Amino acid sequence: MTHGDDDIPAIARNPEKPALASLTLRSAAAIAIAAVAGRFAIELPAGAGQQLADALIDLVTTLGLIGVAVGRSRARGPIV
Repeated sequence: MTHGDDDIPAIARNPEKPALASLTLRSAAAIAIAAVAGRFAIELPAGAGQQLADALIDLVTTLGLIGVAVGRSRARGPIV
């Protein structure tokens, strides 16, 4: 039985999907933001949790890259 490309999930067609494009990671961040907002009785508009999660993931990634750049610039040995 032959399947067309439409029958194959995107992750099966491209198994090297970057972690930042993971819906699981973004969903987990959105759930965490919604839980914190609920704990502090803050009502978020529809879709705001997902937008905040995307921004948080981008911020953490950027800060991580800055940290790596600073660490490499301070390193005394060669990159191995």
